[in-house]
Amino acid sequence: MLTDLNCLLAGLVRLFGPLALFVFWHKRTGARLYPAVIAFMVCFPTFFVGTAIRSGFSHDNPIVYYIQQGLLFGVVEEGVKYLMFRFLLEKYDNRKDAVTYGIGHSAYEGVGGGMACLVLIGLNRAAPEIFWFNLWTTIESLALTISLTVLIFYGIRMRKSGVTLPVAILVHALCNAVKGIFIEPSAIVISAVATACVSFAAYRCWRAMYVSFEQEL
Repeated sequence: MLTDLNCLLAGLVRLFGPLALFVFWHKRTGARLYPAVIAFMVCFPTFFVGTAIRSGFSHDNPIVYYIQQGLLFGVVEEGVKYLMFRFLLEKYDNRKDAVTYGIGHSAYEGVGGGMACLVLIGLNRAAPEIFWFNLWTTIESLALTISLTVLIFYGIRMRKSGVTLPVAILVHALCNAVKGIFIEPSAIVISAVATACVSFAAYRCWRAMYVSFEQEL
């Protein structure tokens, strides 16, 4: 019974954690909703294309496979973010829109993880720490996705995409690859350090994009 409860809570956290942050962010800052909707919808074809390309990768060398996978999704996901803000969302030029987009992207990723937790209910196959692991995964995913989106947004607005886009791709690739290459404790530590570093960089970029309150409205 306790295991089933943990599966339920883990699934709810993955499914509704980003939504809760989205509501809080909108209420707290008045940020526009549209970027999050676009991010969620764009993820469908983005992940479909990425998965289709990945299906052609060889599994002969696991390390090479996970490095290729990390780079693939780094290029695809961060590249799509760049294209969205550069061309489709060019009128959404408030730095708060970058955070909203990042939350929407993370919400899409949470759907698969949340459903994977819920289907374990009643099977007695879940690890006892499933809730805490997925709580941490949700927090880290939100922090990483939002931070990478802010970096890309900053690069576009400050005309520094030649630096910020490759950095976003490489950090994304690193965090993706280590989860397959290393055993769980090491992967968690490496990914957490990378997320902390990119979050600090995104915070600095966020501060650098400061404008007056009147312009932020």
